[in-house]
Amino acid sequence: MEVFVKIKFTAAAAILLASTSIGFAADMAVKAPYVAPAAVRSWTGFYLGGHVGAGWGTTESTLTAINPGGAIPGGFAIAQNSRSGFLGGGQIGYNFQSGWAVFGVQGDIDGMDVKGTTPCLAGVASCTAKSNWMGTVTGRFGGVVGDRTLVYVKGGAAWMHTDHTLGVTAGFGAPAVGSVSSSSTTLGWLLGLGAEYAFDQNWSAFIEYDYVDFQKKNIVFDFSGLVGAAATGNVDIKNKLSIAKIGLNYKFGGPVVARY
Repeated sequence: MEVFVKIKFTAAAAILLASTSIGFAADMAVKAPYVAPAAVRSWTGFYLGGHVGAGWGTTESTLTAINPGGAIPGGFAIAQNSRSGFLGGGQIGYNFQSGWAVFGVQGDIDGMDVKGTTPCLAGVASCTAKSNWMGTVTGRFGGVVGDRTLVYVKGGAAWMHTDHTLGVTAGFGAPAVGSVSSSSTTLGWLLGLGAEYAFDQNWSAFIEYDYVDFQKKNIVFDFSGLVGAAATGNVDIKNKLSIAKIGLNYKFGGPVVARY
């Protein structure tokens, strides 16, 4: 009888242990698997890239003095050129992200072929303006939209080099067609806006529009070779330029930041 009780007790204990193990295993089975935190790209870091685009604008020229002769009161408007063409170059900069806000500074350098020609001086000449390079230094401020898109505004300084040519078809004592040239490097202010999308941890693409207004610059044309005597003309030049461009940036630095 005692043996039978022991066997019965042992069997009950085994059944209890088995049911407890099964219940514990069932509890383990329904636990949710570990899910890694979602990754969010950080805009903080140095970047380097390139871009291409188009430029269009105007060049206003005003004759302010003739030597010998002296100053022209109020000046004499020569021409207003409409100019357009292509540009391309590179940019380097640094961004710092704090929450949704991104602050940055950027430098650009461009080669340009933005030019235009128009009749001037009552049709006896043609005025040509051709810009061949431009550099900018700007500050940027933007906001992150949807983790990977940066919408920003920018502003700063710009420098542009332009060649100016006055082609003479008659007058000025010239026996044949000739031309005179001068050049200017002018300082201006820039305002722009754009959007940049990060399609990779390090790579991003952007589209941007900039408006640049350059200060008035006085240049000198030497007409001596055309008139056979010492003669120069002082001309005020005023440039305005709009730019549309697209480009790519590569951001240096570590991996994306994890979101918890």
